[in-house]
Amino acid sequence: MGPHKPPRGVRGAAPTEEAAHVRAREEAARGIGPPQATSQGVGRSPTYVMPGAKPRLVMTDPTRLRTLKALLRGGGRASAGAAESARASVDPEALATGLGGSLEDAPLGPCPVVRWVVGPEGPEGHDGPDGNDENDEHDEVDEPYGDRLEAASRAISAEGLAVLCGEGSRQEAPKSGVAPTDGVIFFDLETTGLSAGAGTVAFVVGFGCFDGARFHVWQFVLPSFATERRLLAAVTAAVSRAHTVVTFNGKSFDMPFMEMRWLYHRLATPLPALRHLDLLHPARRFWGPDTGGLGMLERRVLGFRRRGDVSGYEIPSRYFNYLRSGDPAPLRRVLLHNRLDLASLAVLTGLACELVDGGPNAARDARQCLGLGRVYERSGNRPDAHVCYERAAGLSPGSSGVFCPGDLDVRAEALFRVASAQRGQRRHADAARVWQGLLDLRRPPGLFEREALRSLAVHHEHRLKDTHTALLFARRAYAMERTASRRQEGRKRMSRLERRLAGDSGC
Repeated sequence: MGPHKPPRGVRGAAPTEEAAHVRAREEAARGIGPPQATSQGVGRSPTYVMPGAKPRLVMTDPTRLRTLKALLRGGGRASAGAAESARASVDPEALATGLGGSLEDAPLGPCPVVRWVVGPEGPEGHDGPDGNDENDEHDEVDEPYGDRLEAASRAISAEGLAVLCGEGSRQEAPKSGVAPTDGVIFFDLETTGLSAGAGTVAFVVGFGCFDGARFHVWQFVLPSFATERRLLAAVTAAVSRAHTVVTFNGKSFDMPFMEMRWLYHRLATPLPALRHLDLLHPARRFWGPDTGGLGMLERRVLGFRRRGDVSGYEIPSRYFNYLRSGDPAPLRRVLLHNRLDLASLAVLTGLACELVDGGPNAARDARQCLGLGRVYERSGNRPDAHVCYERAAGLSPGSSGVFCPGDLDVRAEALFRVASAQRGQRRHADAARVWQGLLDLRRPPGLFEREALRSLAVHHEHRLKDTHTALLFARRAYAMERTASRRQEGRKRMSRLERRLAGDSGC
């Protein structure tokens, strides 16, 4: 027999059992060994270690992990300042106080919350440690938004929200004595990144709502990654009192992101029970596809710029700086950015409801008429949608008489939708005149022009029995086709018309 082999896992020059115990005692004395079970139950349950195997070092507490990093950087001795910084960075009460908020009870424990109120009586909120910076931030919210928020509280209507959500006539009648803004919350996140991976979290979850003419904002702040579950439970309790949530690009980012975080922590998500209005899509229909984000909409639609706002790309780094230093000061401008987003969202929702409730007469130009018609059509209100399309087709310049870039495209789409609606109503002669008007715009060939040529070829072939003109339109349409199926259909139509012309000339 050969020499005895050591058991699997301890082959080679493994330390003896006595040496392993000595190493474990030394690490425990330095404060970096595995946590030991105590009478109070603090730490993990003891883990079995094979005799002779090297004990595993598992760090689950962020404070202890920072202490270990300080030990490694300092050659084995952690400075008192590093340990104090690590403790401060995960102190929820210190974070809430530093941001001018407070710890509020939540289902899984207290959570830092910062509250602000903007309204006719002036801004209200908690005072910060110095008493000055927060007051300046109050002014930055109240000065540009105060009167507009009060107007938005009157403009938001139950019918307008239902149309913007795509519900149309299916919405329930509002209860008597209940304001249309009751149960409507405005929702915005600040995250550590834009990816939906497991390592990306929302460290500020902001809500806004109206109470009469006053706009209330409350913001849940994440003290550390370890407390995310507590924050999610607090957010669940907050949204449980709402029936409608308004976001900006929430369908693509905010809502899926939060649902992923709830699922990650095996918590029930409250979002599917809420009616969701993503204002990004109505805003682009009303004010143009190149409106960009809320900051751009503020400049183009509301007419003012933010003062002292933090750039979006800088927001994650500010939170990471807080985690490293424990100083919440960098987060104050992040919370201001979040409040401005919520205030803009509320004001723009009021403007969108005014357009929906006012109808075509409330639109300032052809673009808004066209966008309003698309919103009506999506909600099932086809009669009002057709009125908007017809008005947009005849209103190329705005109400001021000045032509804007892209107005030709707006009118082309309006004519396309008018002709399509008339064709659906079997008003073929009216539709043919509109199709011809679309071609008379002489735009570069596109989707609308191809559909106009196909429709005119069919109209002249089957209704006017004008084979020669039908063949001319069919050939023009065939030259613009992009797909194989459309080209095959065009060849069949041209062959049929050519045979018919040959037969007529033979007779």
